[in-house]
Amino acid sequence: MRKIVLIPVFNEEETLLSVLEPLATQADQIVIVDDGSADRSLVLAQEYARRNHHVDVLHLPQNHGMSTALREGFEHLASQLQRGKLAPEDILLTLDADGQHDSGEIRGLCDHMEREALDVALTRRDFGLYPFHKRVGNLLMTVWGSLCSGHRYYDVESGFRALRLKVLPELLAYYTGYRYSCAQEIAVITARLGFRVDNRFVTVIKLYRSQTGVRDVIINAFWGLLASARSTLSLKVGRRPALARLVTSSEPL
Repeated sequence: MRKIVLIPVFNEEETLLSVLEPLATQADQIVIVDDGSADRSLVLAQEYARRNHHVDVLHLPQNHGMSTALREGFEHLASQLQRGKLAPEDILLTLDADGQHDSGEIRGLCDHMEREALDVALTRRDFGLYPFHKRVGNLLMTVWGSLCSGHRYYDVESGFRALRLKVLPELLAYYTGYRYSCAQEIAVITARLGFRVDNRFVTVIKLYRSQTGVRDVIINAFWGLLASARSTLSLKVGRRPALARLVTSSEPL
């Protein structure tokens, strides 16, 4: 079982290397997706990759948002899975590049995945650093995500998560990846498709940082509902996605 870490990056030159350095001994493969950064993030990522042979750097010429950057990484890894370079039971972990997540928790999260025989583990954040209005907003989004997915969640918006690689092909069939829709879509789609999903692993957030507003809340809620409708309808008519199609398209069959 290999551990692959996927990190979307946008203008994180101040924190990127401090996030990457501890991963050198924790991850078997690292995928960095630069989302059109205007600072030195891409250069730093490429220099890091030259020093570490197990690092892939993907680059989007223009900024599209975290969800699109994640989709780029998902498709890259799904292609490697299809070619047999990676195994279905390998674990993909997503981390933010701003340093808010503690990479020292990777081992514990993977152990949790193994112990509970999980396909997907979304972490549950300790909200000690979060202001009241953000806690309320997260609660509302989590309730919405639970309703759309049919699964009881405690924190649907955390960016620190783990997925078996076998999840990616079917996830990509329904995943749109618009702005910050990733958290809702991943939570809703994986649960609706019947994967073994868990949201009990508590993670400590080292710093508070939010780039989302009311507009993003509305967008995320809509995309969560859309993901629920698309995946549920597809299953009802018995049309499960095919691997060969999924690695090149995010549209449903």
